[in-house]
Amino acid sequence: MIYDFIDLSADSGEPLYKQLYLSIRKAIESNGLTKGDRLVSIRALSQALGISRTTVESAYSQLCAEGYIKNSPRKGYFVQGQIIKIKEKSGLDLSYGGGSDDIQVKYDLSSKAVTVDGTGIKLWRKYLKSYLNRDYIISSYGDPQGEFTLRRALSFYSYSVRGVIATDNNIIIGAGTQSLLYIICGLLRPFGCSIAVEKNASRHFVRVFEDCGFNVIEVESDENGISLDKICANEPDFILTNPSGSPKSGGRMNMERRCELIEWAQSKNKYIIEDDYNGELVYNSRPVPALQCGCTENIIYLGSFSKLLLPSVRIGYAALPKRLNDIYQRNKSQLNQTASKIEQLALADYIRDGQLERHLRRLKKSYGEKSAIMRKAISEGLDKSGMDYKLKLLETSLSYELTIKRKLNEQPLQEALKKNSVRIIEAELGESESVIKFGFSGIAETDISTAADILISAVIGSMPER
Repeated sequence: MIYDFIDLSADSGEPLYKQLYLSIRKAIESNGLTKGDRLVSIRALSQALGISRTTVESAYSQLCAEGYIKNSPRKGYFVQGQIIKIKEKSGLDLSYGGGSDDIQVKYDLSSKAVTVDGTGIKLWRKYLKSYLNRDYIISSYGDPQGEFTLRRALSFYSYSVRGVIATDNNIIIGAGTQSLLYIICGLLRPFGCSIAVEKNASRHFVRVFEDCGFNVIEVESDENGISLDKICANEPDFILTNPSGSPKSGGRMNMERRCELIEWAQSKNKYIIEDDYNGELVYNSRPVPALQCGCTENIIYLGSFSKLLLPSVRIGYAALPKRLNDIYQRNKSQLNQTASKIEQLALADYIRDGQLERHLRRLKKSYGEKSAIMRKAISEGLDKSGMDYKLKLLETSLSYELTIKRKLNEQPLQEALKKNSVRIIEAELGESESVIKFGFSGIAETDISTAADILISAVIGSMPER
């Protein structure tokens, strides 16, 4: 059974119980053991490995204390969960502590991974398998607009959680929001070629607009999001915005700004692309409906599931205004569907059965708890150092932004994080102010305090001597 991956050596200098603990922990984190799997009993494992029961019991106790396994009386020890890690392509900023994409970091604060409930994975696999076993399904092409059952399910789901007003007819499916944007750019081309985006907007979106020949105008924002005054000064044809989580402030757009944007779009008969990234994943404040529900004829709504299900489930959807949808319907036969037909059908059933909304409630609770633990750990550590800092939660990005009123040296910061196997999102090191962004979606609760301590030590160690 699990003996193959356990490597114990009496000559390593490491206590046997710790070697055993690390072997099992690694198996859980790499998905060799998944939630619900039963571990070998203490007696059976001690006999198989030729070690004492006390050694096995000590290793199991440590794993229980850290939340990797749990002990069910009279039943045995069971795996409680694991972390799914995914590779990322990193520039200099993203590589702090990470190095090569092939290196598995111990403390992933990059927001490029998500902690996943093992039970949720098994349930998702069940829905996928139900369609993999149907030959007539997997041997045919899918609908270029997206499977009807998923579009129908999304029309109800998006209304119930975000207030989006759409039908199966004007919803289109694609392999993530980036691929959908290429289609949307084609639909918008007859109406203009310049688009205003908030400064620090997703580079993946900006790349699409540039590829499609649009003039991208970066607009400054304030605490309420993209500035309408700056928009009017540049007179763009379209606007891209995320009212649920500004790239700069991390906060939600207030009602006054929302009304201003809707009035701009209606009075000028122009389009707004609403990127509602993680709009339903609000865990620290009250949710606000999508902008689209206030203006269906001038707002293109974009939604996705990468942080709700798994990053590998590449399904996004868009709700089109009537005029754009009419154009799309005339030309959709010339387009290919980019999202997996099997995953679309599985997701449709998953939504219809209420599993996605139940999963969403669990995620909100989990991310709320992780957010609080991270804030406490960082704040307490920095308060002790006497450092002048500001810590801001970017709620929908599942991350924090730490601003320090000091210059930091890049090399010692990078080396300290790499030495301790920590990866963050990015670091912008200015002459008088340094900004460090780090996430908490891909780290276990039990590791947050340790990762925070390492990050704080790295920051303090990278301060130049006065």
